Amino acid sequence: MIAALVLVVFLAFAALMYLRIVPAILAVPVMAVVMGIVALVPLPQLGTVMVAGSASLAPVIVTVIFGALLGRVTLDTGIARAIVNLAAEYGGENPFVLSMVLCAVVALLFVTFAGLGAIIMVGSIVLPIMMTTGVPRKVASTLFLMAFGLGFIFNITNWKFYTTTFGVTQGQLTWYSIALAAVDLLALVIYAVVSFRRERDYATWAVRAETAKAPGVPAWALIAPVLPILLYFVLKLDPVIAFALSAVYAALATRPRDVVKVLVAAAIRGVEDVAPAVILFVGIGMLLALTKTPQFAGALKPVVASGWAHNPIAFVAIFGILSPLALYRGPLNPFGVGIAIFTVLLTSGAVPPVILVAAIMAVVQVQNVCDPTNTANVWVANFTGTPIDEITKRTLPYQVAVAIAATLLIVAGATSFFGSSPFRFAIPAAQAATLDAGLLAPAGAAGRVLVAADGSAPARAAADAVASALNAGPTRASRGRVDPNVGDCSDKPFAAYVQVTSTAFALIEGTDLDIGIALEDCGGWGVGEWHDHQVFARPPTDADARTLAASGVARLQEWAQTHADRAANLWRVGLAYAAGDAPTYYYALFKTVDGNMRTFVRGGGPAYAAGLRTNDIVDKLDGKFWWEYGTFQTQSRAYDGKPHSFEVERAGKILDLQLGLPFVAS
Repeated sequence: MIAALVLVVFLAFAALMYLRIVPAILAVPVMAVVMGIVALVPLPQLGTVMVAGSASLAPVIVTVIFGALLGRVTLDTGIARAIVNLAAEYGGENPFVLSMVLCAVVALLFVTFAGLGAIIMVGSIVLPIMMTTGVPRKVASTLFLMAFGLGFIFNITNWKFYTTTFGVTQGQLTWYSIALAAVDLLALVIYAVVSFRRERDYATWAVRAETAKAPGVPAWALIAPVLPILLYFVLKLDPVIAFALSAVYAALATRPRDVVKVLVAAAIRGVEDVAPAVILFVGIGMLLALTKTPQFAGALKPVVASGWAHNPIAFVAIFGILSPLALYRGPLNPFGVGIAIFTVLLTSGAVPPVILVAAIMAVVQVQNVCDPTNTANVWVANFTGTPIDEITKRTLPYQVAVAIAATLLIVAGATSFFGSSPFRFAIPAAQAATLDAGLLAPAGAAGRVLVAADGSAPARAAADAVASALNAGPTRASRGRVDPNVGDCSDKPFAAYVQVTSTAFALIEGTDLDIGIALEDCGGWGVGEWHDHQVFARPPTDADARTLAASGVARLQEWAQTHADRAANLWRVGLAYAAGDAPTYYYALFKTVDGNMRTFVRGGGPAYAAGLRTNDIVDKLDGKFWWEYGTFQTQSRAYDGKPHSFEVERAGKILDLQLGLPFVAS
């Protein structure tokens, strides 16, 4: 019932935005409040959530502002105009070639630029050049927006939003972003070829294009729009620092005597440019905070409980075929009402964060280019005299094709792009077989137990007694010593591993001998451990060790009787599980004396299949340094059954890893 009411609120605000009765910057925060009330979040708690949420995306807001600062400096100092004019000069007089060159420049500029101010300034230069060289106005306006969308795939401000909101890392999305950009570029070129063949009429323009080169712009200043890309993607600097350094460089390179004046003016105008985006991010932060409350998460749990997000057909259908639902700030628009759906999917763990962001990037390709409610589309339509619905009609088929292709890439190449696949059938079927082969012991290992000793004489004697006792039951034991945690279980000759240890303590009363028996599965995951000890007035003998071992084996066998299903599975396939067990990835996190957070990973388990290995040093968990959560809170996340992402160090290398599907007992 509550879920239905929340959906009604959602649809009501979607309609208000669709009909342009209420703008998104007002509708999103109000929707968060109304949804919280409907979800029965107590008013005092709701107030706290709204206040905290409004500031939760502060890093993104600061990045937006500093990005606008660089954009304004680049525009006000003439750098952007100089770049466009340079492209026009070398692009020749062929309208198609010139358009492609200018599209490349627009795409490059909007890797760092953001906001309506940047759209207006760049469009005011590029669009007249296109149209006065014979590019039809409908083609010029649509190509400009498609080039903008292409560049926005790598937009640094946008990436800050993804990493802050969804807890992913830059490295997790790099190769997918390149593949998405290739698809988007192909769509742009095909659209241009088709449009130039179809549109034979030439544009007419009432205003003379300004083609004069901007004065006082030295050649070395032209790298300013590219500089943040190098600082962020290559040197891994924070976007705020990258934008700030680039803005200072641009001001110094063009107007060294007026650096302060240029920066102050750019900061003021830049904030004006991105003010709507800042307000929208405040509302998105409220929604994000609301979805983390137990009342709201519980209300919308039925929306994500069916597991549709792991169905590859449903995934492509929703985020690809239905990607037009991102228009009009609709249910797939991350900068509109869609943020509610995406944050519920995120906080519920229904889909790995990196897969969710990849899906968002796919639908954003439709929203960025085709949405009539975008201020960029409105300005371009008015500036070129093109009906805004004409822009949508012309670009929508191409951008939907991009979204469909992108979702197909996610489904087919999830393992290659992200390290693992969350999809349950079709493409992942072969991988599931591979996972099972590594997770479980081979058929020939059924009932086989390898018994090892720690090397001491009492442990060797005890291990012999343990092996003999286990041979009398449903298992067949042999002696040997390996590290079961090395590698998966696909070729292990045993289903279970028993480690026998001995420890002697000198006491006043005599010698305390402890015999320990640790039962592990074929991948080295602990199942149970039993210790028996006795104080001897004389030096303990091998017979004493065997007696203590017999007591330990008896308790091991008692465990097997008490947990019959779990023990039967251990002896049969090398994994101690029972129906009804919570989903698990079979890894643990522990803090070592050197202050590092490290991993212990069960060989062949889901975490192992995702790339984690025992003794990896964990730097970040879900995009944050582990100490930001706290030691206990970090360690507890290993047992919550959710597909966390990791940044780990191994052999001097930094690796970004994403968990896929957990093991679910059946």
